[in-house]
Amino acid sequence: MRTHGQHPRERGIVLMAALLFALVVMAFAVSVVTSGVAVNSQNRYLMAQQRAHDAAEAGVHHLITALNGPNAAAIVASAALDGTLQGDETSARRIRYEVTIAPAGNDGADNDLDGAIDEADEADMFEVTSTGFADRVARTVRVTLQAIYRTPESTSATYIADPMASLRFNGNSFLVSGKDVDINGTETGTLVPGVGINGDPGPFLAALASKAKDNIIGLGGTASVHRVDGVDFRPLIEDAIRAANVKLPSGSTTKPANPGDWGTISSPAIAYGQGDIHISGGAAGAGILIVDGDLEITGGFEWQGLIIVRGTVTFSGGGGGKRLIGALVVERDVLGEEISGDQMIVSGTIDIMYSLQTLARVSQAFASFTIVNWREGPNPEEVSS
Repeated sequence: MRTHGQHPRERGIVLMAALLFALVVMAFAVSVVTSGVAVNSQNRYLMAQQRAHDAAEAGVHHLITALNGPNAAAIVASAALDGTLQGDETSARRIRYEVTIAPAGNDGADNDLDGAIDEADEADMFEVTSTGFADRVARTVRVTLQAIYRTPESTSATYIADPMASLRFNGNSFLVSGKDVDINGTETGTLVPGVGINGDPGPFLAALASKAKDNIIGLGGTASVHRVDGVDFRPLIEDAIRAANVKLPSGSTTKPANPGDWGTISSPAIAYGQGDIHISGGAAGAGILIVDGDLEITGGFEWQGLIIVRGTVTFSGGGGGKRLIGALVVERDVLGEEISGDQMIVSGTIDIMYSLQTLARVSQAFASFTIVNWREGPNPEEVSS
């Protein structure tokens, strides 16, 4: 019988068992660590997916906000918008988006998903592709936007909200015409009142000189002054003020520094004067001009679109003709003369010519956008953020 120690064979078995146990423990530990790394990697990937998708959605909403702002025309023209939500260009985990926008009216697709391709109502739609990037993962959403343009609802060449206002002209070098013309000044055959009044036109007509009546033409022939339904321009004014890309300081005497600064018919502007404004000779522009006070125009002046004046508008001075193709809206008096003491003298030509086509064109200076449909993908492969 053995009384001291273990047999060498037994010790070997014990050591072998301990070694196997250690290997099993080590393998389990490695498995746990590997599994943890895999789980963390998977969680990180899923989180990057979600962040990239959120960035893509943010790109769509940022685009809609920008399209409702003063740089809408420039964004549509450039057909792209991009931005960074987190990090900078040197950050490996930068979260950002890239957005492209394209007109949908003639793209050979059923943009509103109603079964018809390139139909008339798709002319005011845009196809938007927004891709978000996060930690080398990219996710894309595709959206169709419908542009809803607020067309100015003036139904006369000059609309006067206050029936007690007066329109006074001396001389014959002016024209207020309700004969509708296109953007080139060619008559279309449609007639509207030369002057529309929200109230009884009788006192207004009685105050007009005979020779002035002959120069207000349109619906009904000469002395074309009619009662029209009142128009609430406040929604249009509020939208235009919010989206204005030309700001005119109150009390200023101003004109555009360069041709096109105040818009063109192909790229109309929204100009806002917060208070009394004096526009000097040689000014020209296109779009919507809103003056939250009195407007005085001296010398040559050309405008295509809508002018809304909350106070009094005065055309005076020489230096060339004054012409508005579109419509004029005033809340107080329209003065077609230069005031000097008790003398009121027309100086220069003043032509106000109604143009529904021009009003519709300049309404595209701003619009509200609604989402017609929203689709996911296709998503790019793994990319470099």
